[in-house]
Amino acid sequence: MRKMRVMLFILMISLANGTFGQLLRSFPIDSKLGKLTTFAYPEVVIDGQALHLGAGGQIRDKNNFIILPAMLNEKGSVRYQMDPMGNVHRIWFLTPEEADLAKIEEKAKKTLNKNR
Repeated sequence: MRKMRVMLFILMISLANGTFGQLLRSFPIDSKLGKLTTFAYPEVVIDGQALHLGAGGQIRDKNNFIILPAMLNEKGSVRYQMDPMGNVHRIWFLTPEEADLAKIEEKAKKTLNKNR
């Protein structure tokens, strides 16, 4: 019985640890890295290119919570996905760790494309 309580205590401490809540998100393969600089619904400016947020488009903050377009006041590194009509379908604001990882992925993609 005592052993069970100790194991339960260790499990509770492990789950309460903040690192479990800060796992990196995975993004769709076709998502692109960019920097969002301006947002005036329905127009977003990513990497200097004016794009439109499509119907039903989602914006997620660094904690993966949905942000309503009217409430967006953030700028910075994002991953974004386009819909078949050429509109922005999803935007994810990146944490510093996710941004660093995305930059490494972009470099790897460019290197692979050069070697083909």
